[in-house]
Parts: sequence; structure tokens; C-alpha cells
Amino acid sequence: MSNRWLEINCSLRVCRKVFAILKQKNPDLVPDSIDILAYRKNTTICNWNCGNWDAHFDSGVPIFGKAHIHIKQSLLFNRTTIPTHCDYKDGVEIPDNNYFISPRQWIYGNFAIIEIICHELAHFTQLGHKKKFLKIYYKFLAQMAQVVISGEFYYWYSRQHQSKKHSGKADKQAAETKEWVDDYLSWTQYIPSMFGK
Repeated sequence: MSNRWLEINCSLRVCRKVFAILKQKNPDLVPDSIDILAYRKNTTICNWNCGNWDAHFDSGVPIFGKAHIHIKQSLLFNRTTIPTHCDYKDGVEIPDNNYFISPRQWIYGNFAIIEIICHELAHFTQLGHKKKFLKIYYKFLAQMAQVVISGEFYYWYSRQHQSKKHSGKADKQAAETKEWVDDYLSWTQYIPSMFGK
């Protein structure tokens, strides 16, 4: 596997982690299951051919199968994007070419990935980028900012996984938590082998 694909897979793990955290915090606003994939030109599960996008959400209509988010490989590799902007002013849509983005407005690293996933998951309940969409998007983004700033983002999985060991009333919740965490973070099965355990 090339170094480029290692970096892309690492970014996809961050995407799945963001999804799992937002699913736990907003169970009714996020789909029960979703595929988060690197976009490939000849994919058969998506017919999104517009070239002017970094990522998109498909809601899982019968033609396309399960709900999924496609993210361009260049974004997953470079982890750089522009923030979501409001595309309305007084109820009138503003075309993309009327926006000016200065270099200091770009987002880099994990927060670029977090921003993209918050944006795409907000499309689960809202189409377009109007006020209702932005309300959900900013809710997701604020929750993720709080998780990152508190440091919870960096030890989140291990803390959730450890909850399975507790006894008492939390057992049922812990088992459910572990079940959906394992579904979306299945890559963790390889972590022990990485450290020689």
C-alpha cells in the first residue's frame, strides 16, 4: 500500500470517529449506519459527477444502496479545505463564484476532516445550505469543537471501550455502545498487532 493510501485510510478513521461521536450525541439527527468512502472515479455506488465538490452525502435511496459520504482523495490526503459558508442572503441564493476566500480562512488537519463530516452529516435531515441546514451544522461543529478542546476526542474510543467492563445498570448501554463503536471503528482490531501484543 502506498504512503498516500496510508494517509487516506488514517483520515477515513478520523471521519468514522467523528461520525460515531456525533451519533452518540445526536441519535435522531445522524443516520444509524453510514459508509464513509474515498471517492473513486469509476465507482458504481454513486452517480455524483459534478466536479466542484470536496465531499457529498447520499441518503441511501434504493437505487444507490446504503447511506454514504464520498470524500475526494485529495482532501483526505492533504487535509485542507475551506469552511462551510452561508449560501443565502435575505433569502436569495449566492453563487459560489461570489465568495472570496483568503489563505488564512483555510482549515487544516483533523479539524478540516471534522468540518467536512459535520457538514455532510447535516445533509441527513436538510438539503441545501439554508438556515435550517446551518443550524444543524453549527450544532454538530460546536459539539465537535468542545470534544476536541476538552481532549475527549483523543481518548474517546478507549474510554468508550472500557465502559463495557463496568457492572450494574450501565451494562446494557455499554454493550450497545461497544456494538456500534465496533461497527464504525473496526480498524481498532489491528492496533494490538501494531504494538507487538
